[in-house]
Amino acid sequence: MRFLHEDNCCSYYRLEVASEVDKLDIPEEDGGFDFFHGLGIIGYPKAFKMWLRRFPRPILIIASEKSRILGWVYVEEWGNTSRDGRTIHVLRAIEVLPELRKSGIGFKLVILALKEITGYMITKPLTEDAEVFFKKIGFMESAEFRKPPLDLSKHPKYLILPIYKRDMLVKDFESAQTSGSSRT
Repeated sequence: MRFLHEDNCCSYYRLEVASEVDKLDIPEEDGGFDFFHGLGIIGYPKAFKMWLRRFPRPILIIASEKSRILGWVYVEEWGNTSRDGRTIHVLRAIEVLPELRKSGIGFKLVILALKEITGYMITKPLTEDAEVFFKKIGFMESAEFRKPPLDLSKHPKYLILPIYKRDMLVKDFESAQTSGSSRT
């Protein structure tokens, strides 16, 4: 696990190898994570381990309090490049424990994932709440661009985070870390 950030709520780490998952408490019962269950997938530890064994290695960042996971984000390379030759990463899933939603953990997970990539990030919100969340961060629909940086015509409902917005989010986050306290 590679340490990324700490705030008043929790610590954030990037998982790098599958064996690290065994050291974590991933709440799945009564008020725990349920995103996968709605998709018919059972077992967060198995899914996390499977992802971490892929190549190229995806980005799996967790927010945790001690060894208990409070939230996580999963990002992988898209495989194609943008029209300007930049890489594209897709945010496949993000989840925060129900009682901690709207606490800022999800936002920080996205920012920390953005710090790990170059190029564009795209995502496909699966719910209306998710769409509001991503648009609030700065993700845009293809139709909002004069000339979209990538062709998503075969991928309806995907949103794109432009490079300039990614850079601004990361810069603002880093400025907040250095200007006040390291525990934002």
